[in-house]
Amino acid sequence: MTSQDKRHASSAHPLMDEHADASKALRERLKEITCLYEIRRGMGPELSVDNVCRQIFKHLIPAMQFPEIATAMIELDGRRFTSEKHEEGLTHELQATINVNTSPCGQLRVFYPEDKPFLVPEEQRLIDAIATDLGRWFERKQIDEALGERLKEITCLYEIRHGMGVELSLDNVCQQIFEHLIPAMQFPEIATAMIELDGRRFTSENHGQGLTHELKSKISANNNSCGQLRVFYPEDKPFLVPEEQRLIDAVASDLERWLERKHLEQTLVSIAEENQRSIGQDLHDNLGQQIAAIGYQAKALQKKMSSSGSMEAATLAASIAAQAQVAVMQCKQLAQGLLPFELETNGLMAALRSFASRIAITYKITCDFICKKEVLIKDKDLALNIYRIAQEATNNAIRHGGAQHVTISLGSEEEMLRLSIRDDGSGFAGLNTKHGVTPGMGIKIMQYRARQLDATLKFVSHPEGGVEVRLEMRMM
Repeated sequence: MTSQDKRHASSAHPLMDEHADASKALRERLKEITCLYEIRRGMGPELSVDNVCRQIFKHLIPAMQFPEIATAMIELDGRRFTSEKHEEGLTHELQATINVNTSPCGQLRVFYPEDKPFLVPEEQRLIDAIATDLGRWFERKQIDEALGERLKEITCLYEIRHGMGVELSLDNVCQQIFEHLIPAMQFPEIATAMIELDGRRFTSENHGQGLTHELKSKISANNNSCGQLRVFYPEDKPFLVPEEQRLIDAVASDLERWLERKHLEQTLVSIAEENQRSIGQDLHDNLGQQIAAIGYQAKALQKKMSSSGSMEAATLAASIAAQAQVAVMQCKQLAQGLLPFELETNGLMAALRSFASRIAITYKITCDFICKKEVLIKDKDLALNIYRIAQEATNNAIRHGGAQHVTISLGSEEEMLRLSIRDDGSGFAGLNTKHGVTPGMGIKIMQYRARQLDATLKFVSHPEGGVEVRLEMRMM
């Protein structure tokens, strides 16, 4: 080789070395870009923290200078995740802090054996970028989880409030609460609940005795403490406080309002019943007696006028006596409607039969009572509520539906009591049997009475015309 050739060869070596270094740097840069791309692409919000950390290890380790001996560890929010073959006690590392909402929440650490150097600053830059991505993902994850919990709370409260109709019994309302509250808890598969109200206890399914790890909220009605709502977890499961406490408080508050509405409804019906009794008593004992006295005095005046020869005055007195007698009969009928003496003395069957006769006479329509087999009801409150439902349904049919024929049927079969009031009128005021719209106070009171009996009350429109009110209840 000539001296000139040697000079050319020696000058080419630096160029080759530069090219090799550039290629190596590009390969390392490509590994970094590929690593970041794969990690970011796989960081879905639906993944768990454990799965995301595994995803990071899967792509970070191959991107390191010595992937066959590198290991990694992620410490995040008090938990630790490690790559395969990681050993404790390693100190030769690069690390990056993981910040969540601008506060340190953990760190990403990559380890080599002591005799292998890190490719600084390239590998440090890669680790920093991944730590930043993980911090952002964790922030989004926390927001998504918070929104998910909030959505569960809102859905729970909506469903409970939507289903908390005053037509439900207390037991049904408590079961409704359990149905939607338990799934809204952080650990629904192991959560149980209990509602204690006025000495009664209602529990969700699979509730065990002796549980002490709980959140609870007091229940008050009309400013008086009457119970509490309690939710239980096993001892090793933490509650999501204050979120779950806030939800339990809200549900307890809804139950309080429902109890107050229920109490108001009960008070309204009790007042209405008491007023009817009071008016009926006054009609029977006071007004009726006074009108009867006027009638007796008119008859006495008639006799006196007749004996004195004042026939015109005698005729007028006779007319007053006759009208007074009619008024007495009307007072008696009104009193019997408001204060059903027949019900208290002879029972429900006799009271309904007498009621049907009075209706037929008073309104000059056909009103039949049908009871093929004797029905004995010893409970006075039960009999009164059934009587009032028949009374309200019949009066509605005549006054608002213009019915000319009403049939009241009472029967019992296989421990089921059935009451039917069917008419040929045009329907009830304020009743839409298709959509169940019932703004009328009379119908609402009928529904309340049915709920008190734990009975079903239906309003059925027949194609040939008229409405049928059906009451069904199980006899205890």
